[in-house]
Amino acid sequence: MPVERRERGRLYGRASSEVAGPLAPWSPVVRYRAALQPRTRAAMVAAGGVHLATTFALVVVLLWPSHLPVLDDGPLLGAVVVLGFAVLLLIQAVSAFRTWVATWFLVHARDPIPTQAAPGLKVAVLTTIVPGKEPLELVLTTLRAIQRIRHDGEMDVWLLDEGDSPEVRAACEQLGVQHFSRKGVARWNTEAGAYKARTKHGNHNSWREQHAADYDVVAQMDPDHVPFPHFLERTLGYFSDPDVGYVVAPQVYGNQDESFVARGSAQMSYGFSAVTQRGANGLGIPVLIGTNHLYRPAAWASMGGYQDSIIEDHLTGMTVLTKVNPDTGNHWTGVSTPDVLAVGEGPVTYSDWFSQQKRWAYGMWEVIREHSFRVVPQMPRRSQRIAYAALQAHYPLTAVSWLAGISIFSLYLFGGVSVTRLPATLWVSLLVLNLAVGFGVFQLLRRFNLAEHERRSWNLTGTALDLVTGAVYAGAAAAQLAGRPLVYVVTAKGSAATGDTWRTFRPQLLWLAVAAAAIGTGLALGHQYVTLLFWAAVTALVCLAPVVHLALSRVADTVPALVARVQPVLRTRRIGDVLVEQGVLTVEQLRDLLDLQATRDASWLRLGDLAVAEGLVSRSQLAAALLAATPARRPLGGVAAVEQAAVL
Repeated sequence: MPVERRERGRLYGRASSEVAGPLAPWSPVVRYRAALQPRTRAAMVAAGGVHLATTFALVVVLLWPSHLPVLDDGPLLGAVVVLGFAVLLLIQAVSAFRTWVATWFLVHARDPIPTQAAPGLKVAVLTTIVPGKEPLELVLTTLRAIQRIRHDGEMDVWLLDEGDSPEVRAACEQLGVQHFSRKGVARWNTEAGAYKARTKHGNHNSWREQHAADYDVVAQMDPDHVPFPHFLERTLGYFSDPDVGYVVAPQVYGNQDESFVARGSAQMSYGFSAVTQRGANGLGIPVLIGTNHLYRPAAWASMGGYQDSIIEDHLTGMTVLTKVNPDTGNHWTGVSTPDVLAVGEGPVTYSDWFSQQKRWAYGMWEVIREHSFRVVPQMPRRSQRIAYAALQAHYPLTAVSWLAGISIFSLYLFGGVSVTRLPATLWVSLLVLNLAVGFGVFQLLRRFNLAEHERRSWNLTGTALDLVTGAVYAGAAAAQLAGRPLVYVVTAKGSAATGDTWRTFRPQLLWLAVAAAAIGTGLALGHQYVTLLFWAAVTALVCLAPVVHLALSRVADTVPALVARVQPVLRTRRIGDVLVEQGVLTVEQLRDLLDLQATRDASWLRLGDLAVAEGLVSRSQLAAALLAATPARRPLGGVAAVEQAAVL
């Protein structure tokens, strides 16, 4: 029985796949249009300016002579006070910096104008499978969707199999997909470098060495990313510009209803695709995203393929911008399209989410410390150098903010060291005002999101998930700076998702203990400055929240009456399975319907309605199946708790 993967079009349909506008005639250069009207741009600059002014006002109040800390307790304690005060100012500087970055990228936001491609391009479309991390059925659904991609030239579909599984080989042969594996080839399984074993870049580089030169363009997507049929029609035209080395499409998730984590991780990507990547077009640094992109083999050959890094896509995108096209003498460029052309699956458990974010944060520290000082100065444009520096500061500054906040309240609650004499009521008022204005600015950015449901979302789940991940970012920073290696781990997908345990939340429990101890010590010693007690309490609550969430889900496993209210991942009966059980559909017909539902150009239809539209099921048969498939909530546990929810 095929696994009914969640369909894509319910959230991302035709409109979100044509954000860049209709196809224009062929053009030898990539042309851009401003993503914002002048009046809208001016309004957003003003909004960002208000937040910067609010932050500046708070800094001025902190620096007011009567509010400066007292330094009468000796040089050592005085040094601690000065350092703490500097940390307090740093927190405000980070807030202002982030607003400036968002505003700067928005001002430069550009959308590329899609054009018709030159006829006859030979294209390879790749995806991968890693044993134990990516279920075969998930990969086969993506492969069948890839085969539906329209192209007027030759298109080969490849599966890069890390396990060289006979079952996978047989499935590829049945589908007519070409199979590749580097397993057992020593030169493609090295300890480091372009062909590093058990890494995504090593897998792709092995294929690239043997086959990339046979193609004009290579497209690759993660195995959970289901492409739409016009994936190539909306992207190949950009390669008519001989200096375009790569094209990247948005990373979006279609499984948002599966869990709190899935919804939050999806929301956290909205702003990056809508603001950062469009601004990156104008600044000349479209960020390479490994989930779905296309590249010109000559551009990748100029730098030796995907770069050896735990975040290989980011380092590869940086590096290619420093290389020169030998045919034109110009630096390679990239294009980021706002068209949603493939929809994937985000992490559904805290374990997989924290693992992914730790890898990204650790990898960014690694890139900054080992590569940026060498690569970034080689970029030809000043805007590229500044923009990359601004982007790469995200994870480090998040870790710094987390640790800075904890250090401020710890100094006072544990040691009675006050870094400011600002009255509590005034501090709270200014802090709340600053947070409110900042929140308002980022809410205004919602209007630029790519899909209608993204523009409606307040992104509260994403904000909450970001807060509880702060401890992970701090841990990643500590691990990288301490020189502890981090093994590359593929984010588990589908039924292979990793279940949550208490060990999942070790970073949060550590900081929960620190915050709780600080509160208890402060109250016992009479250190009762309200603002800092509140700060510590919020930190404790943030760290405790995911643990409580897990506990409630465990309770729901044993008390069915609570499932409807607290179970984070739900299971319903699948209409497709019911139709097969009743003998109305065959397994093969169900598989074809699932593929068609995920990739059709027309508006999204429920699976049952699609079966009727295709003439496979009558209305009366569908009604009977719907009655039998009435959703029944029931407790889940372990691996079952992360299985995909079905849609009737």
